[in-house]
Amino acid sequence: MMDMDIFMQIAKAIKNVNWSTIPSAIANIWVAIIATYALNTWKHQTRTQKHMEFMDELTDTVHEYIQAMEAPIQILEFVKIGIQAYSETESLQGKSIKNAGVITYIEKNGKAVQMRLNEYLDKVRPIKSRMNSLAAKGQVLGFDNYKQCYDACTMLAWSHGQLEAFAVLIGSAHLNWQNQEVQQTLDKVMTVDAKTIKENLEKQSSVFLKLVKQIYQTLLT
Repeated sequence: MMDMDIFMQIAKAIKNVNWSTIPSAIANIWVAIIATYALNTWKHQTRTQKHMEFMDELTDTVHEYIQAMEAPIQILEFVKIGIQAYSETESLQGKSIKNAGVITYIEKNGKAVQMRLNEYLDKVRPIKSRMNSLAAKGQVLGFDNYKQCYDACTMLAWSHGQLEAFAVLIGSAHLNWQNQEVQQTLDKVMTVDAKTIKENLEKQSSVFLKLVKQIYQTLLT
């Protein structure tokens, strides 16, 4: 008897359904599904586009930075050749003071070289600042393995810092050359050479481009 009552209730409910509204309801649901999918697709495409534009800008800035570093590195090469020549001359003259050739070069040419070197370093500085700023911004975008990309940019910028330190020293013609700390500073800064800086730029550029390629592949899949 109870089963019959349930059957009668179902039959009554079916009888009361407005069948003419069902196609319209289904259509509305389908439109909602399509709209949601389209919205999610649009959001994904917008996010991907913004991320790719960011990586384009960072990559262009890194390339611009490396190119701008060529001029100050070339100056460093010429300076080290000059220092070597002075060192050989001072050695032949029997100068016993440590770093005699470096000191003579600084006293005769240091200020002029510093001004010329700083002229090119000043041109690189805003590019370096933009690169560092973009690299820091990229940390919040959620790229895979981005820390390696950030570290590569940091090491690229470090080469500019090395040249800045070299420029400060090369222009310091009135230091107490007999002072042990001054001599230690000379030893340290004179280890800066064009070959090492070039190798660092090439290495970090390779690391950076490899990671950028991986990021682009991820964005496009």
